[in-house]
Amino acid sequence: MIDRFRRNAALIALLALIAAQTAPVRAADTIKIGFSVSETGALAAPSVFDRQGYELAADEINAHGGLLGKKVELVHYDDQSTPATANALYQKLISDDKVDLILGPYSSQITQAVAPIADRAKLVMLSMDANPQAFDGSHPYVFQAIAQTPQYMAPMIEFAARHGVKTIALLYQNSPFPAALAGAIKEAAAGRGLKIVFEEAYPPATTDFGPLVLKAAATNPDLLIGGTFLADSEGIVRAAKAQNFHAKMYAFSVGPVEPEFSRALGPAAEAVFGNTLWFPTLSTKGNADFVKGFRAKFNRDPDYHAALSYAALKLLATAAQSAGSLDQEKIRGWLRSHTVDTVMGPFKLGPTGLQTGFSSYVIQWQKEKQVLVWPAKSATGSPVFPHPGW
Repeated sequence: MIDRFRRNAALIALLALIAAQTAPVRAADTIKIGFSVSETGALAAPSVFDRQGYELAADEINAHGGLLGKKVELVHYDDQSTPATANALYQKLISDDKVDLILGPYSSQITQAVAPIADRAKLVMLSMDANPQAFDGSHPYVFQAIAQTPQYMAPMIEFAARHGVKTIALLYQNSPFPAALAGAIKEAAAGRGLKIVFEEAYPPATTDFGPLVLKAAATNPDLLIGGTFLADSEGIVRAAKAQNFHAKMYAFSVGPVEPEFSRALGPAAEAVFGNTLWFPTLSTKGNADFVKGFRAKFNRDPDYHAALSYAALKLLATAAQSAGSLDQEKIRGWLRSHTVDTVMGPFKLGPTGLQTGFSSYVIQWQKEKQVLVWPAKSATGSPVFPHPGW
C-alpha cells in the first residue's frame, strides 16, 4: 500500500513537472501591450501596416530578452475604422485585459477619440499615425511620434515652387487630418508666393469626384494637390484622367505612399507625386535591418506607417527599459527628456509633447515603383516633370 502510494505520488509529481514545462507563459511573466487597429473599413490599408510594424518590433524585443526581463505580448482588436468602436476597445484593453502599456491607433479622428481614455488611465500613448490636436498639453499622456502636419507637404510645395508652379487647386477631405493639412498647404504656398486658385472640401463618404475635379480643372491650375487618404486620392486621379484634365503636377497625401495606389490605378499612377515620412533607402539608425526584417516576415515592402509603428513600440520599450519599470510617470519623463535615433530619424519632443525631430520627403510613381525625388540630397532618382499627360 505504501509502495503504491509512493508510486502515485511520484507520478503526480512527474505530471506536474511536465505540465509546468509545457504550460504557456503565465500572465505575470509577460508585459501586455494593447492597441486597436483598423483591420476593416476605409482605413484598413495603412492600418494593417501599423499592426505589422508593431508585430515586427515585438518579435525583435522578445528575441533580445524581452522587456524588463519579460516577454512582450500584443493585445489588439479591430476598431473597424470608427472612433466609437476604438473608444470602447481601449476601455476594454485597460479595464478587462488589464494591459500594462498602450500604443496608438491609426488616424487623427480615432486617436482623438481615445486620447482622453489614455489620460484618465494615466497611460503613456505614442501617437505615431495621427495629429489629433496641436499637442498643446491638453493630453499630457499622449505624445506625438509622427511629423507635424505642417511638415507633411512643405517639401512638396518647395519642390513645386522650384519647378515653376505658380497656381494651385486644393481639394481635401473634410475630416481632422486633411483639413489641418489643407491649412498647412495654404500657409506653405503663401510663403513661396504660389496662388490658390481653387479650394474645396468634400465629405468623407464622397465616391464621385467628377464634378469636383471638373470645377478645379476650369481654373487651369499648375498643381492639383489633395489632402487625402487612399480611396479618395485614387478617385481624384481617376476623375482627372477621365476628363483629360491637364496639370503640370498632381500630388496627394497618404494615398500614393501605399502599394495599392499603383495596383489600383495602373498606368494612371505614373508621375503622380506623394509625400512620405520615411523611405527604405534612408540612412537612419537601424533602417536597413528594419526593411530586411519586414520583408522576411511579411513578404512585402514596408511603408512609412509600418516604420512609424515599429519605431513607436521600440521607443516605448526603450523608455520603460531605461526607466527600469512600467511606472508611467518615469516613462513619460524619459520620453520628454531624451532624443532617440530611430528608423524615422531623431525622435525629439517639445515641452508639450509636440514632435520636433522627424522630416518629410517627396516620392513619385515611376514605372510602377516609388522613387524618392526630394530633397535632392536624399533622392534615389530624378523627377518626371511636368506631368506627361494621361
